[in-house]
Amino acid sequence: MSFPHLPLSALRHQGHNKRKEKFTEMSEPLPQELHIDILVSLPVKSLLRFQCVSKSWKSLIGSTDFISMHTKHNESTDNYAHLVEGDLYRTGKKEEKDFRGELHQFDNFFCEFKKIEFPSQTEDGCFGTVLDCKGLLLFTDPWVLNGDRFERFILWNPAARLTMTLPTPCIDIPNLNFSAHGFGFDDESSDYKVLRMVYGYNGRYIAEAAELFKLRTGAWETVSAIDDFHYVIPKPEIYTRPSHRAQAFVNGATHWVGYHSRFLKYPHIQKELVVLLFRMSSEEFRVMKLPDVITVSKFSSISLGVSGGLLSVIHYNGVLRGNGSYNGCCVWLMKEYGVIESWTKQCTIDLRDEGGLWETISFRNKRVLLVIVSKRKNSKKLGLYDPKTNRFLHHGIRSRSCLNIMNTYVESLVLLDQKVNAVPDY
Repeated sequence: MSFPHLPLSALRHQGHNKRKEKFTEMSEPLPQELHIDILVSLPVKSLLRFQCVSKSWKSLIGSTDFISMHTKHNESTDNYAHLVEGDLYRTGKKEEKDFRGELHQFDNFFCEFKKIEFPSQTEDGCFGTVLDCKGLLLFTDPWVLNGDRFERFILWNPAARLTMTLPTPCIDIPNLNFSAHGFGFDDESSDYKVLRMVYGYNGRYIAEAAELFKLRTGAWETVSAIDDFHYVIPKPEIYTRPSHRAQAFVNGATHWVGYHSRFLKYPHIQKELVVLLFRMSSEEFRVMKLPDVITVSKFSSISLGVSGGLLSVIHYNGVLRGNGSYNGCCVWLMKEYGVIESWTKQCTIDLRDEGGLWETISFRNKRVLLVIVSKRKNSKKLGLYDPKTNRFLHHGIRSRSCLNIMNTYVESLVLLDQKVNAVPDY
């Protein structure tokens, strides 16, 4: 095949036109769906910066639908992190870096970390309990109440550095009474909810009233279902380990360990422990049985968790003398939610040779995250236990005094769409 003769200038012009056409094709705007897919996969820090690109990007990133998509993406990719608080230091061959009782965020493998400032409303990290759900942490202090007998609730998004102080609850707490709390997400209404149960004392503690804060409405509402709820979530003690007073949110419900109020008439009789739950969508209370072998255990030896989306129970055993730690624990999983027969013992962890178990925190990548009491000077250290190999992995993170894994959480943009009530905490 022969080509017609063209002058050099014409060939150059023709090549320029082809390159121009190719560049034009490549620079055509991406389909909207692909555009959103790319943004959804980005970290919160990048998305916050990209709000400045244009008004349309700011509107998209701050929309409720996009925030929901971004949170679900991080959950589906197991993109979780750990918040560690305490007087920490990392040991190594050449250096030892002091973390000085600050809050740090660690990745799944505890290789990367960054400092996070507590929200100013918590008064430098002073709080009693912290609950987590889908990118948000809920701070409250059940022991320190103001003059009106109302505790304060603070929602905090550590990734977006946004905080929101909830309105004052409607039900006060008379003397000798206390309140219990739950925090979860309603998938049907796509709304975060905070449950507050007030227990009254009339010779024994009974749940007298309950109210529910809904983020979408920004108000507290009465929960009438409490009238038929005759179970007790025990009053937390100041020295109780964090995991013993925490909740477990799974399958659209928040869960606690408790017992029937009839046992309060007979304080010397061993109480039968059960799992209490509150469904966020139907706003109803339910009860489930624990594994038979641990139903008559002490309340302080049981805590709940979530492992791979399954409800889990940690049963601590054999308190050691001196440092207050346990010999170890057993981990149970409910393989089929709501089916009592599906409770299965996942593993038994023996930590006597390691120095003792302070508490079991969470489950990441089929491993159990633990706080271990070291034999040397009774310091605490982080460790990952692998049930398959029966081995402990240590990351060189220790504490001379307190070591507190607050929660595992997923990065989210939640509260960014709360234009009025959520404020940046820089």
